[in-house]
Amino acid sequence: MADEEAEQAFFRAQALESDTAVPANEEQEPDNFDDEDEYDPSRTFDDQYQDFEPGPEQTEEATEDEQLQQFGDNDENGPQSEVTPPNQTISSDIDTGFASDAPDPAQNSSRAESQTSTPVPPTGVSAQPQTRTIGGFDIEDDEDEVEDDNEEADYEPPAVLGVDDSNAMPMTMSEDPSSGNQNHTTSPDVSSHMVQPSASVLDVANSSYSPAIVSNIDPSVSHQWVHDPSVQNSTAPTPVPDSPSSKGRLAHDRVGILQDRVDEDPRGDLSAWLELIAEHRARNRLDSAREVYERFLKEFPMAADQWVAYATMESELNELFRLEQIFNRTLLTIPSVQLWSVYLDYVRRRNPLTTDTSGQARRTISSAYDLAIQYVGMDKDCGNIWSDYVEFIRSGPGTVGGSGWQDQQKMDLLRKAYQKALCVPTQAVNALWKEYDQFEMGLNKLTGRKFLQEQSPSYMTARSSYTELQNITRDLVRTSLPRLPPVPGCEGDVEFAQQVDIWKRWIAWEKDDPLVLKEDDLAAFKARVIYVYKQALMALRFVPEIWYDAAEFCFLNDMESEGTDMLKQGIEANPESCLLSFKLADRLEVTSDSEQDSSKRAAKVREPYDKLLDALYELINKARNQETQDVTRIEETYAQLHPDAQAPQDEDDDGVPSEAKEREAAKQAQIDAVRKAHSMRINTLSKTVSFAWIALMRAMRRLQGKGKPGELAGSRQVFAEARKRGRITSDVYIASALMEYHCYKDPAATKIFERGAKLFPEDENFALEYLKHLIDINDIINARAVFETTVRKLAASPENVHKAKPIFAFLHEYESRYGDLVQVINLESRMRELYPEDPSLQQFSHRYATPTFDPMTVRHILSPSQTRPKTLHHVVAPETRVSPAPFQDTSLTSPKRAYPADDFDYDSDRPRKFARAESPLKGAQGRRIDVQKRVGQLNGQTTSSYKPQGSAAPLPRDVVHLLSIIPPASSYHIVRLLPEKMVDLLRHTEIPASTDQIPLPANVLGLGAAQSSGQNQYGGSYR
Repeated sequence: MADEEAEQAFFRAQALESDTAVPANEEQEPDNFDDEDEYDPSRTFDDQYQDFEPGPEQTEEATEDEQLQQFGDNDENGPQSEVTPPNQTISSDIDTGFASDAPDPAQNSSRAESQTSTPVPPTGVSAQPQTRTIGGFDIEDDEDEVEDDNEEADYEPPAVLGVDDSNAMPMTMSEDPSSGNQNHTTSPDVSSHMVQPSASVLDVANSSYSPAIVSNIDPSVSHQWVHDPSVQNSTAPTPVPDSPSSKGRLAHDRVGILQDRVDEDPRGDLSAWLELIAEHRARNRLDSAREVYERFLKEFPMAADQWVAYATMESELNELFRLEQIFNRTLLTIPSVQLWSVYLDYVRRRNPLTTDTSGQARRTISSAYDLAIQYVGMDKDCGNIWSDYVEFIRSGPGTVGGSGWQDQQKMDLLRKAYQKALCVPTQAVNALWKEYDQFEMGLNKLTGRKFLQEQSPSYMTARSSYTELQNITRDLVRTSLPRLPPVPGCEGDVEFAQQVDIWKRWIAWEKDDPLVLKEDDLAAFKARVIYVYKQALMALRFVPEIWYDAAEFCFLNDMESEGTDMLKQGIEANPESCLLSFKLADRLEVTSDSEQDSSKRAAKVREPYDKLLDALYELINKARNQETQDVTRIEETYAQLHPDAQAPQDEDDDGVPSEAKEREAAKQAQIDAVRKAHSMRINTLSKTVSFAWIALMRAMRRLQGKGKPGELAGSRQVFAEARKRGRITSDVYIASALMEYHCYKDPAATKIFERGAKLFPEDENFALEYLKHLIDINDIINARAVFETTVRKLAASPENVHKAKPIFAFLHEYESRYGDLVQVINLESRMRELYPEDPSLQQFSHRYATPTFDPMTVRHILSPSQTRPKTLHHVVAPETRVSPAPFQDTSLTSPKRAYPADDFDYDSDRPRKFARAESPLKGAQGRRIDVQKRVGQLNGQTTSSYKPQGSAAPLPRDVVHLLSIIPPASSYHIVRLLPEKMVDLLRHTEIPASTDQIPLPANVLGLGAAQSSGQNQYGGSYR
């Protein structure tokens, strides 16, 4: 069947070619693309299709010539083509279609499986691509083919139809930057539309690409579109090929897929940007690579690594003018050592010293080095630049140590460069110090020691500072490709927080001034801190707190313009940040002239608020669109998995739910989960939008008051704009009403609350604020009415009962203080019904308690017995005689040999002089055994099963032994020692001035007479 259909198409193409008049020059030179005439595919196709006599199955379709948008031709083996009219029943808003190669009859079975899809431009576009004629049809060509006559054709049909050469790059018509058609409309999303039937496609000459077979497309489908009217009138969706892109691109359309990823997430998908640039460069499409570079660097202007790659590409291509433009845009704004290194290489390349007879090249290079040192010379990784600079000076004219003026000049330049480099903590500071030492000592040892001694403190400070800085930044990933901060609890949040902490510690280290620059060189201190802030902002571009801290540092150090620039750049990077927008607006309000025209001043202050609101509303729209796309994708996924599934039925014949119903339930569960997640995100954005409007409202009130109609906008005009623009919460109504009441005592506050009560009937926070306002204006009747209305609505649904709890608590507190007791009891009764888990005692005590004191919970001291201190240990009854210690297995407490115990030795508890069991044990095991033994001795126990947990530090061994042998304190019943009397006794005791005045006992006198006077028995003099 497929062979017969292909054969019929072949004969129709032959007849059409013979009836169509084609200019000879076009037939002989089909690759002549010099003609710039615009081409309308539908018009040309209509003119040539009029001579074709349709078959009986295509009569109806042939009358609809204005709908034909696709055509094709044969491959390079012959003029075999097939014309396929589109389906009339396809929706008019779909501009995509299938296209397939039309093979000859012998190849029909294999070539029919390689059909793929392609979008086509609408018929009404004003600019069309160039054309050529093959097989009797005008075929549109891409202008990429005429870029170089000596290279292979670079053309690819739209959406990459599977005809590609080895150097070609798959692109859609809307993505080709060199296409002559300026009015292309982007292809609709295949995931949300039905696909049009297939038509023939052009095979590019000299193509060696063999299209891959798409497994989920039936080759017979395309033929049914041509020959079966029932299929043409069908509106059933055609299965879409598997594609990694949400836009239905083919798997080998790599550029299109990457472009879709970039468009979908320009700030988050960094890998898609880099892969897209690499893909363009690999295919030698330099203009496309430059265009992607510009878009990427517009989104990430501080990405120094990509600026370096961009500059390197232009340098390799010898595009010096483009390279200089890159340097002009980046060098003074992006403090990157690598970027400055590329610039220095370029300067030395453009100014060769070998042919420099006038010295101008050397002066240019020297100026470039001075500029580089000024902007990045304080970086901890710029040691190579300092080393190259010193080497550049050393290679200059003159001899170090010579006596000529040129020699002296060279010596001064070297000394100055060394001294500047030694003050900066870099990785080359040690090597530079050694070189400087050799330099000075080689000139003159006497003066050299003097210079070395002067520079030694700076060198030591720089060296120690570099070591300390390396310890701080050991785990720092120093990159210029910023990441969006991961949501807490998601992948990468811990690592990102660690990087932020390291950057903050580095900034704090610089602010502590370890190089002692604040007193001697304040400008250098500020420059170092600002430089570190800029380095941090390369990696943390999307962290508003860093931008805020940098701006605050500038404001505190009299750098007003730098601080304002920091805030503006931060807002450009984070347009949705309330922190930066509010800070800039407050700064503009404070610094603006108070005598200036209030309208101009208000317009200046309002600008940051307007940008913030625009960004937030755009995020809301994106979230809503993303929700629609996600739901559509889920539905299409289920439709592709079960294309023949019918509508779900309630039950099978056996009463069991059908499989279709289960699939539908699973699909609905996924859709509900997606909608819930997007709803939470949109609610957060709406809350943020509301507080942005509130901040703007307050700012305009400070500048213009509540406003005058036709003259001043004021706060009321801002409130009207917020209501008109929408997506606001009840907080805006609350803020506006309270502003009217507290600032102007205007009765409009009550009207605003009444309006809000109609818009937010189930908002418990709004109802609570409304109650407070009514009570403040002493409108108790309406307050009770509002309470009853709100509580009744909230209590009607069980999921909203908890929302009424703060409203009950507020009115209960008011009625307890200023209302009737009956009202209080009735409120408590209703609260017990709605909230039975709350104890009644808490409700009762709430009547009389305040946030600072609750008289119900106070326990008064009525007796001293209530304040007795707790004892730490239990009292053990004393024993008159220590019982013999029974035998215990000491191997349980000592990893060494056991202590030999004597069963009949009553003094065995005393420590022996040469007790080997007391050998010291190191570590936790020894301490644990020692503590167990001491506690056992204290309690009179012979086992060591007690394991203290969280006890105090153990006592020394001798103290524990002493406490174990003395009787406890409770056994002492005699008069206790009075310390006062003891001190008094010692105070009145006469102490002899010498030992001769001490009277000795008689027995001592007898023993002393036999010894020599003035010496003791040990032969030493007594002292």
